[in-house]
Amino acid sequence: MRFILTGIIIMVMVVNQASAQIVQKGTSTLQIGYGFPSALQIVGSVFKFALATEEADVNTEFKYKGIGPFHLRYDKMLGGRVGLGLSSNAEFGNFNFKASYADEDDNLVTSESNLNYSSINALVRLNFHFIKNPKKIDIYYGYGVGYSHTRVKLKETLTGAVLDPEDQVYIDEFNDYLNSIFKMMPVAFESVFGMKVPFSTNAGMYMEFGYSKAIVQLGFFAKLGGPKGFDSDDWKWY
Repeated sequence: MRFILTGIIIMVMVVNQASAQIVQKGTSTLQIGYGFPSALQIVGSVFKFALATEEADVNTEFKYKGIGPFHLRYDKMLGGRVGLGLSSNAEFGNFNFKASYADEDDNLVTSESNLNYSSINALVRLNFHFIKNPKKIDIYYGYGVGYSHTRVKLKETLTGAVLDPEDQVYIDEFNDYLNSIFKMMPVAFESVFGMKVPFSTNAGMYMEFGYSKAIVQLGFFAKLGGPKGFDSDDWKWY
């Protein structure tokens, strides 16, 4: 939440000071950002709540650790209100579940399950801008669809006992089953509303709300060129 509020405060502070032609026909921009909270973080929070136990003879612990999603996007304005570009994002995470209990011989056994997750997406995206040739703030809607490379791996370990070979076979089959689903439906999509606020004629900040592996994105954009050449609002590189 602090991440989101900080971004909003910064954008509000600069929106009254900045004045630049953010997007116009022929302009290209590059965006780099970070998303929060991610879909995996939300799933991890749900699991942590659902797996909580009050049993006296079993101690459980659940943790999620992850990084991302990172976002990289290129956009080319086809007209005064429509942009077409490429969007990519990546996220990596680990779900860890531990359970400690006493077996039939009163030996302490600790079971640890690790589910590692990685996802890298590449999409074609359309942006529809609500303000033609905006100078102080650019408001837009973006929708993208493309390919998702998602892989998972479940690993089970026991301390104080030996993992049954049949259980290991089940784990391997479960890994193959999950990955076969991701391979069978390798589709990624994103649907967001966003806004850009310029710091100067060359760059600024952007924020997006919706779904793109995360609920909110916050990052920076830079203009790569314009209708008259590189960064035509300021530089004159033809």
